[in-house]
Amino acid sequence: MAFGIGDGRKTVTTAGTRVALEANSHVVENVVITAETDNTGIVTVGGATVVAALATRQGTPLKAGSSRTYYNVDLAEIYLDATVSGDGVTYEWMG
Repeated sequence: MAFGIGDGRKTVTTAGTRVALEANSHVVENVVITAETDNTGIVTVGGATVVAALATRQGTPLKAGSSRTYYNVDLAEIYLDATVSGDGVTYEWMG
């Protein structure tokens, strides 16, 4: 397990194409994921099958400025999708 505190930012380059929060395995005690305050659409967070599109949505949708916390998780196993290309999240973890 990692020790300390860290942060990051991740955007969804192409809406409808899910991306992992981090590329490499990184297990942390907790992570707070917050949708960027200037997002114009919805960012959805969840597992490898997350989908942001309303008709088939899977995961937790976040409006601009809203947050979701995960505990004892690998950051590489958290995925994002967005309804608008370029929308994203910032995140802070503690390990």
